[in-house]
Amino acid sequence: MQPKIRLNGIDLLRCIAILAVIILHADEGISTHPQLWTKILEFSGFAVPFFLATSFYLTFNKIYKTQGQYSLAQRLKRLLIPYLFWTGVYVGYKLFKYVLQNEIGNISKLFQDPVALIFFGSAAFQLYFLPLLASGTIIVKPISSLVKKQINIKYLALLSILSLGLYQTLILSGNSFEIRSSIAFQDLLNNPYFFQFQDNQILRIFLVAIAMIVRCLPYIFIAMFLSHPQIQKKILQKQSILLTTLLTIMFLTVNTFGSSLLPQAIHELSRGYLALLLGIQASNYLKPNKLINNLSICSFGIYLIHLLFVETFQILESRIYPGGMFRVSTPNLLIFALLTLAFSWIATDILMGKKSLARLMFGM
Repeated sequence: MQPKIRLNGIDLLRCIAILAVIILHADEGISTHPQLWTKILEFSGFAVPFFLATSFYLTFNKIYKTQGQYSLAQRLKRLLIPYLFWTGVYVGYKLFKYVLQNEIGNISKLFQDPVALIFFGSAAFQLYFLPLLASGTIIVKPISSLVKKQINIKYLALLSILSLGLYQTLILSGNSFEIRSSIAFQDLLNNPYFFQFQDNQILRIFLVAIAMIVRCLPYIFIAMFLSHPQIQKKILQKQSILLTTLLTIMFLTVNTFGSSLLPQAIHELSRGYLALLLGIQASNYLKPNKLINNLSICSFGIYLIHLLFVETFQILESRIYPGGMFRVSTPNLLIFALLTLAFSWIATDILMGKKSLARLMFGM
């Protein structure tokens, strides 16, 4: 199976995942949700795990093909430059909004945690994904040396299980990274022996980095396992309607009922990798589609820019429907999400045509 054919299904899942991301943010400012919308929100949670799984899977595909070659500096540049750019954009946007609305008190709140603003993406809550992916990208460098050593797939399977167990332990201990508070290892820092270090920002950055790496490790080892030539040849490159159907059922089941049946780490990883595997298998039956391909290419930019349109449409909504009354029903919330996707897609596509801007905004 040729890589170009295989990517058609991954492109389709990327399109669904980026809509899911926007759905997760479409109800900002709404205190009560329709019951159906709550189910849609729960299902949409597969998006970030899918993006992580896909990123590491495609990375290790290239590493195996190049026998361990991995340009860390180039990959970090493609993540960190857009991260810094969009941090500046969202900080500037919020300053403008607060001044315009005469909310001067919120300006001091915006800058009260500069560490979170600079390192953890607190300028806009979707930006945390870039430091998370960057943490995993850094740790891929030493792990990629295992490719040169031709590590046995049995050891990769074991490392996948062990790293998954480590991530689950981090979650159960209450020490995983919290996006809202931008801290990790809260339980550790609340311990009387470490209480004196709570305000140590260097330690805070270090602990968040460790938590992010621990989260990425199972994604990395599973990606390494699935990208192994033996697995590719025996499983992933075989066309099977039965396997595609089974993956579809498993993906729908895990996303609908998995949160109550599976440990959190297993639930998260299974959502991401079932979506990825479904995309790979579906590629056997999907023909190239320019629209889907374009949306897939724009998905990273849409992820970064969409919150500007969410807030813009919220402002317009508040003028036309005071109190956010438009988004009181599931159909209206879906319309809101689709409008945000459409405008974000158009804006991203236009901006990607400007090469100098595209490098800054999207790392292209």
